[in-house]
Amino acid sequence: MEKYNKNNKYKDFKKQNNKRGFDKKDFVRKPEKDSRSFEKKSEERNESDNLFLKGRHEVVQALESGQSLNSVFISAAVRGGIAAQIKELASKASVPVKELSPDIFEKKFGEKTQGVAAEAAAFEYSELEELIERAEEGHQVLVALNQVEDARNLGAIVRTVEAMGCDGVIIPKHRSAGMTEWAVRTAQGAAAWLPVARVNNLCEALEDLKKAGYWITGLDGSANKQLKDVKYDSKVVLVAGGEDVGLGERVKKTCDDIVKIPMAGRTPSLNVSVSVGMAIYEILSQKNFFGK
Repeated sequence: MEKYNKNNKYKDFKKQNNKRGFDKKDFVRKPEKDSRSFEKKSEERNESDNLFLKGRHEVVQALESGQSLNSVFISAAVRGGIAAQIKELASKASVPVKELSPDIFEKKFGEKTQGVAAEAAAFEYSELEELIERAEEGHQVLVALNQVEDARNLGAIVRTVEAMGCDGVIIPKHRSAGMTEWAVRTAQGAAAWLPVARVNNLCEALEDLKKAGYWITGLDGSANKQLKDVKYDSKVVLVAGGEDVGLGERVKKTCDDIVKIPMAGRTPSLNVSVSVGMAIYEILSQKNFFGK
């Protein structure tokens, strides 16, 4: 009689399961797909497609600004003054209005739309020269972004820049979020008013802005100077870097000044859209914008 060995049981089990293709990999949990990665690819894929503006404020802003719209959609559940206002604005702009049942509207546009949406052509970017010309009649403050890849951050910056009365935003064509549906939605109507220029090479664009008399100031957490240490009494371009890469060495070398926002807490950095908002406030305060 064969002597019992506790290892025999394991050997038999291994032998049997190897015959049926047993593989320890079967028990390794596969990592889940990153939904943000999927969303980013979807954004890139649809960037040249028509945009859908969702929300009452966004649609009203688009109509009032003269943005080119293909059609406006209203849920039959939307009544009262807002429905009348949108229909009147659409009529003046010769934009057809389509009223849909609440169920169909929600299925097409989702729940968080306030019962109003519009289809527009893909976002129309401005030329850098247009921004420079526009700024001559404005406050001569522009914002440039290097490799800001999150469309929501871009939209939030556009909203802040427009709300604070600055003259435009400059982004590179490559490795940067564009004015896609999410960016436009996050901008909350500001994208209808603020020009956004898209350039092939950001450093070359900054050099062109220098020739036009602009002082280029970059935001970087490791800078020696603080934001308030620089006098912003002329034409200014504020440059901010992306979520992961920051300004980048080439852009840093192009800047006339590199400054940081001082922080007293333990959090090492700020969201790029928050940083831009804080810096713009300091710049405009020095230019006495709020006292006018």
